[in-house]
Amino acid sequence: MPKTKQQLNLENLAHITAGSIVDVEVLTPTTSKRIKTEFVGFLNDRFVILNYPSPKRLSNAGEYLKDGVVVIVRAVLESGGGQVIAFRQQILSVSSHPARLIYLNFPTQVQLFRLRSQTRIPTLLPATIKLSDERELHGVIKDISVTGVMFDVKGKDDLTKLKNTQCNIVLDKNNKGVTEFSGQICSIKTHATGSQFGIQLTASEEEMKSFMKDHFIDLSVLERVDLS
Repeated sequence: MPKTKQQLNLENLAHITAGSIVDVEVLTPTTSKRIKTEFVGFLNDRFVILNYPSPKRLSNAGEYLKDGVVVIVRAVLESGGGQVIAFRQQILSVSSHPARLIYLNFPTQVQLFRLRSQTRIPTLLPATIKLSDERELHGVIKDISVTGVMFDVKGKDDLTKLKNTQCNIVLDKNNKGVTEFSGQICSIKTHATGSQFGIQLTASEEEMKSFMKDHFIDLSVLERVDLS
């Protein structure tokens, strides 16, 4: 018996907000290219429309954005409780007038998967740890989940005594939206060039999901999406 549109999750396309950022993976014969752009909308059963990426986002992927190329599109649903929607389809056409847009064939099905609390996503977000004694440690957030972060600090100082202390994580001023989180340092591991802190955050999971959506960290690593 053929599956209904609801069983194929096609109705969830309507939950992607116009203007929201989507992650587009361009599949080539030898590799794949990842770019970010805006979701414009869709015409049911005909096509999905994406904005053509800006030159800053495009890098060298522009040569692959042409008719017939297969892409995987991923987006975080506004009302999905952290759900990510993904579908695979071919580029139908790239228009240049009156605006540069990408038209995709309408998907035959879409898949949903959740942003799980235990999933840690690789990042390289510059940040600073502020300690209760006013000290500041500069470094980068190496991975992030909806409950915590792994923070990497360069240097040879012994920081193991900071375990179980409270701290604030202040993001680089170039980051948009939320710029500071509070938490507790739960683990400290030293390595050849510094230390890594495992920090449990006090922010709610919903706040973290919103933060991750705003920064559109690479959601494709959450779990395998079988779109073959």
